[in-house]
Amino acid sequence: MPEPVPAFRIGIDFGTTNSSIGLGRGGSRVELVRFAQIGGATEAFRSLLYLEQVKRLERSTIKSWTGSAAIEQYLLADTKGRLIQSLKSYLSSRSLTSTEVFGRRYTIEDLIARMLTDLREHAERQFGKPVRFAMVGRPVQFVGAETDADNTFALSRLVKAFHKAGYESVDFEMEPVAAAYHYESTLDHDELILIGDFGGGTSDFSLLHVGPGIRKRGRAPSDLLGNSGVGLAGDAFDARIVRNLVSPRLGAGSCARSMHKVLPAVPNWVYFKLERWHH
Repeated sequence: MPEPVPAFRIGIDFGTTNSSIGLGRGGSRVELVRFAQIGGATEAFRSLLYLEQVKRLERSTIKSWTGSAAIEQYLLADTKGRLIQSLKSYLSSRSLTSTEVFGRRYTIEDLIARMLTDLREHAERQFGKPVRFAMVGRPVQFVGAETDADNTFALSRLVKAFHKAGYESVDFEMEPVAAAYHYESTLDHDELILIGDFGGGTSDFSLLHVGPGIRKRGRAPSDLLGNSGVGLAGDAFDARIVRNLVSPRLGAGSCARSMHKVLPAVPNWVYFKLERWHH
């Protein structure tokens, strides 16, 4: 028999660029966790980690921040530490197992778990209950995955990271399918829909039947007609928008004459840095 769904229903979207965590309040009502940031609060948690070495007397420790706090600390630091982002994009890579930061080695699961721990603890403070189970969105196709085995490998690493972060049980749903369930809650008739999920690292698409009639008779595997995804999305799109639309307005490709020589008016490295927000 299937295990009963816990009454305390937590859903997590762990994204390449942004993440969110919410509590199902019944029906289509969801209460999202809010995270403090300069100027107020946000429901979007930046999926990044900043580590800094702090030296006191003859001892040194490594401090870490996640989300908006990580960005704020990074921007304030005179001597920059290690800013790590888009970790979800490396889950399918068998060659990237760990990295060394200030002499200490961290696995990719360790680094992701640090962010997932903060998500869990924020939710526990807001809802006043321990979070041990979560329904988590996953991409149809992980970035860099070329086979089903690659996707399985990436998912196993994500499960390990959740367990390291204190989650005892984790279930997964395809991200575009999860988005379709939310849309379905607004319908008074059945529809066949194509839904696209454009994330920071992947773009996923699903074709499925949804609606009150589907819910009433019970969902069947045949309702999902197909889904697929590609490892190309927000981060790459943003860089191309800057390269092709913004940088040309700021002089990219223009030249200047100096001492009978024609040279680039602005060095190319300036525009390369514009394509990455933290540079």
